[in-house]
Amino acid sequence: MKTFNELVVEILHIPEADIRDNLASTDVPDWDSMNYLIFISKLEENFEMSFSMDEVLQAKNLGDLRTLVEERGKK
Repeated sequence: MKTFNELVVEILHIPEADIRDNLASTDVPDWDSMNYLIFISKLEENFEMSFSMDEVLQAKNLGDLRTLVEERGKK
């Protein structure tokens, strides 16, 4: 299983040293709609969970997504 940060590096092409929870799509050139959906899919697959469409659309930055993964993992 990969870590959240490893998936960020792999899909969004952000160097691990530059990953911050406040990074949003406007900060990351490779964070377009297609890569975002791929990233969500990989999160769901990797962490064996699924997100609602509302959760996916309401997440504004990496921190929001990290929180979703962490909260879902505790259930």
